[in-house]
Amino acid sequence: MIGKVARFGSSFLGAMQYCYYETRANHSLNRTRIRGELLFVQHLSITVITDPKLRTEDKTRLGLELMAEAMQTVASLNDRVRKPVWHQSFSFPPGESPPADVMIRICQSFARTFGMENNPMVAFRHRDREHEHFHIIASRVDMEGKNTALTSFNYREVGRFCRSMEERHGLLPGVPMTLESRKQKDRIQKDNTPDMVKPDVLPTVVSTNVGLKPNRNRISV
Repeated sequence: MIGKVARFGSSFLGAMQYCYYETRANHSLNRTRIRGELLFVQHLSITVITDPKLRTEDKTRLGLELMAEAMQTVASLNDRVRKPVWHQSFSFPPGESPPADVMIRICQSFARTFGMENNPMVAFRHRDREHEHFHIIASRVDMEGKNTALTSFNYREVGRFCRSMEERHGLLPGVPMTLESRKQKDRIQKDNTPDMVKPDVLPTVVSTNVGLKPNRNRISV
C-alpha cells in the first residue's frame, strides 16, 4: 500500500468534486459522470439529490454541496486553521483489490492514528486505473472546534501507517516511503493539487434530502 503526502487546502467542495466526478484528459472535471464510490463516512450525514444532467441511468448523486457545507461549518469553529481540508490518498499494487470492509478498517485506523476520530470525514474508492485506490477528505477541526489533526512529519508517518496496515490486513508491500524516495519523485514530476479545483456553479436539481446517517461502528477494528 502506498500513501501520498497529505494535501491541505481550504475547499471541501473542490476536493470532494475531484474525488467524485470523472476527469477529462485535460484534468478538468466531467460533472455528468461519476467515478467515485462512497466508501466511508464519519460524523457526516449523506444527502442524495436528483440531477438530470447526469449521463447515467440513475439520475441521483450525492449532494456534495450540502456535505461540504456541513464540513465547512465544523471547520469554521476554529478560524485559526486556514487550511482545514486534509486530502489523503492510498493506493494498492496492480492486481490487488482489497474488499470494501478492509478499506473501511483502514479509514478507521487512519482517523485514529492521525487524531481525527471526532472529525467529519468521507472516503471515495476509485477503480479507474490499473491500481485501485481511495481518497480520504477530512476536516482537521473536530466537532468541538479543536485542531486535532496530527500533521508533523507527515511523509514519514504515512509511510509507517502503510507498513502497519500491510501487516495487519495481509496486503502486498508497497514501495518504501523514505525521504530519499520522496526527493527523487519530486525531481521527476510535480504534484497535482486536487484541493485547488474550483467548485462548479451549483446545478439546477430536484433535491431530496434523505438524511441517511451510516453506522460508522458497524465494523470493528
